[in-house]
Parts: sequence; C-alpha cells; structure tokens
Amino acid sequence: MDPLIRKIILATDFSEASQDAVRYAVWMAQSLKVELKLLHVFEPSGWMVPSPYYYTPGFEEWVDASLEKTRQRGKESLDELAESLGMQVETIFVEGRTGKVIVSVAAEHNADLLILGTHGYTGWNHLTLGSIAEYVVRHASCPVLTVKPRQPS
Repeated sequence: MDPLIRKIILATDFSEASQDAVRYAVWMAQSLKVELKLLHVFEPSGWMVPSPYYYTPGFEEWVDASLEKTRQRGKESLDELAESLGMQVETIFVEGRTGKVIVSVAAEHNADLLILGTHGYTGWNHLTLGSIAEYVVRHASCPVLTVKPRQPS
C-alpha cells in the first residue's frame, strides 16, 4: 500500500503558538520517516504606513531599510529553527499574502500534510485579525493539521 504521507510542510511564524506545531511536525516526520520542509511567509503588506509619512524626507529609505532588516531576520530565524531540529530539513522563505502563499507552496511542493499553529482567536479578534489557519484549512489541496498552543498547567 502506498503511504499517505511522504512530505510534510510546517508553516511557522516563530510565535509561541507555532512552537507546539513544530513539536508535532518533527515527531510526525521522524516517526513516519518522511521529508519535512519548514516554511515562513514574510508579508511586507503589514508594513503599510499612512501616506502623510511618505512626505517626510528620508522616510521611504528608512522603511526600505527596516523591511530588509526584518526580511533578513526572518531568514535567519528560519535557518536557526531548521538547525535546532536535529534532522535534515529544507527551508522555504517566501513573500506574499500568508494564507494564499502557504496554500500555493503546499501545492507546488506536493505536500501530503500541512502543519501550522493557530492562535485560536475568537470573536472580535478573529474578525479583525482574520485567521490564516482557517484560510489554509479551507483552501489547501492536502490535509491540514492545526495545533493550538497548550494551556499552561
């Protein structure tokens, strides 16, 4: 029989919520002896600044420099996470709208399972902040495991 899972993609934002998802992904990949890829999506649209600030001399250069520093920090964090796992993993760093990019990367890489943490927002926070996990569950072409952060004991 053909195995159901050969390739897992773990999408991470390096938050506390994603730390438990990391544990699940590593455990599953090691237990099933399958390929694990780490994905981080950098969404520069979160850097939108009210237009009056663009008229301040030097502001545009400051934004560009800050974006580049943050982008580099994301790449370094992804590499550090990969090294900390104690197993061979491929890293994928891409930019764009987070939910859409996660779904498209999973399809491009023929993922058999996507794993991501969820903050578990409800009510107003869910409406205002949206839910990347919900988007991914609804649109991914493969199964998705969402992992809520453990409650402190």
